[in-house]
Amino acid sequence: MFNKATDKKIKGIALGVLGTVLTLALILIFGQNNKVTDVGYRPVQPIPFSHKLHASEDNISHNGVQMKGLGIKCMYCHAQAEVSAHSPVPTTSTCMNCHVLPMQLENERGNPGPLELIRTAYEKNQPIEWVRIHKVPDYVHFNHSRHIRAQIDCKSCHGPVETMGVVSQFKPLSMGWCLDCHRNPEQFIVPARPISGIYSYDYQNRESIDKFIGVKANSYDPNAKATLAEMKEIVSPHYGMVETAKLPKPEVAGMLVPKHAQYGPENCSSCHH
Repeated sequence: MFNKATDKKIKGIALGVLGTVLTLALILIFGQNNKVTDVGYRPVQPIPFSHKLHASEDNISHNGVQMKGLGIKCMYCHAQAEVSAHSPVPTTSTCMNCHVLPMQLENERGNPGPLELIRTAYEKNQPIEWVRIHKVPDYVHFNHSRHIRAQIDCKSCHGPVETMGVVSQFKPLSMGWCLDCHRNPEQFIVPARPISGIYSYDYQNRESIDKFIGVKANSYDPNAKATLAEMKEIVSPHYGMVETAKLPKPEVAGMLVPKHAQYGPENCSSCHH
């Protein structure tokens, strides 16, 4: 029907169109799908730090040795996340709080290993250059303190970090994923667990706060579901903006007391400002 040159050109165009369609399909599936965006990202860190060893409270195997996890709470190393928009990376001095004696013993054995890197950084007053794993775009504002004070456990976004020898990104942190939780928080939120340390603050009137958030000291139900706060619309129609109807009176100067989680805002300016 066509001469050889035309036939070859048609086949080339068809293959080009097919290749373009397949490429766009892969981009849409793996680049834009809320469930796969950056999930599994696990960079190599300067020091082989094991969250499983430090945060787990279970019996674990570490370097072939059976031992019990140290059970260090998230808020001990990532201090001030409850009052800061950003969750801080642990300082070298935080590591040294526990590792002074172990490093001395290791140095005496003539096998400094990774702990030597911590000691060297501390003596030189230099931070350890951890590779960041969880990051949202610069045009997105995420406030850790608002979520933590709403009794939203770290696991809700970061996954079961206490089971990870090497931490990887567990959730996509995409806009669609955030909105899914803002619209249906009771389906996605993990209520604060003891390992997070969110309940460890020394409030002046702990009893009234426990009554409000529905949690008693030293008690935890692993099957508990998030309890949403009583909410009211700021304007009508609410355009994605609501506020907690009532909060207990703050008992600590400069610290907002915990509150129940609520439906998150859906208006653009809440996260893009």
